[in-house]
Amino acid sequence: MSSIILYFKPFLIALILSLVFTKAIILFSRRHKLYDKIKENKIHKKNIARFGGAGIIISFLLAIFLSGDLVFDDLKWGIVVSSLVILFFGVYDDLKNLSWKKQLAGQIAVVLIMIYAGLSVDYIANPFGGPEFRLDQIQFQVLSFEFQVLGSLFILFWIVGFMNAINWLDGLDGLAGGVGFIGVITLFFLSISSLVNQPPLGIISIAIVGAVLGFLFYNFHPAKIFMGTSGSMFLGFMLAVIAIFSGGKMATALLVMGFPILDAGWVIAQRIKSGESVFRGDNRHLHYRLLEKGWSQRKVVLFIYASCLIFGLFALAFQTTEKLLAFLILGLLMILVIRKIRSGN
Repeated sequence: MSSIILYFKPFLIALILSLVFTKAIILFSRRHKLYDKIKENKIHKKNIARFGGAGIIISFLLAIFLSGDLVFDDLKWGIVVSSLVILFFGVYDDLKNLSWKKQLAGQIAVVLIMIYAGLSVDYIANPFGGPEFRLDQIQFQVLSFEFQVLGSLFILFWIVGFMNAINWLDGLDGLAGGVGFIGVITLFFLSISSLVNQPPLGIISIAIVGAVLGFLFYNFHPAKIFMGTSGSMFLGFMLAVIAIFSGGKMATALLVMGFPILDAGWVIAQRIKSGESVFRGDNRHLHYRLLEKGWSQRKVVLFIYASCLIFGLFALAFQTTEKLLAFLILGLLMILVIRKIRSGN
């Protein structure tokens, strides 16, 4: 019973706060006419508030403090500071529409904060057994701080990759938030499982679940608010960081987030092939292609939800080698779906 209260309290606090803050942001945005900019490559043709991520982040931070059950060490303070940086940077980007270079600089800054706070990856397990891949062999000292060169580079690509995968997924009502919700709740069950057994991660994860759920109440089709840069960056950041915290269970996050990751990889490859910037927005993403085939927004979103949920369940049940096999199967299925869409059948 005590363990239920341990997790239910931050969830409930985050949920209630998110419902209240998100509604307040919608009303504030309407009063001050702070709407998402209508662009040619966007499917929305009416004024909709864009600062839902602020409600998610504030609700999450207040929940982990108000629950009173989380002991804050350097890494957890790193999460707090990084979340605040994402909040202010993301809202500023939503207002000013920063260039991709400035967005990338902001993402790198957040990663550096976490590395300085002590986030590290010493090795990556070999999915086929045998010796692991060591990432702590090369050290680099800056002032009094010692970086693991390979480990830090891996963390950089891992976190920035997740942040952009969620950001690029944020194109349909409820899509990015719902996929992030499925990803975080999967990591929550992993955190409280006997395999990992890390209650602090469970508290952090379930607080995010509550905050995102409150936001989705207003974001599911037809959306009254979008999460914006702050929300997508925060969700991607937390998914990546929790996966590293959870005893290095990055294969779980990779599998449950396989759809947006593979979709992002395919779009990047297409942009490179066309000689375009990989950061240029377009409608090549699979969710846009499905819309072009006549699917409704709800149908596309529920299809992607189902894909992430199924592979999330696989991620909880499978071992590392099986997760790798499932990821490859997911990749094959996506290739088949894309080929079918492009064939026009």
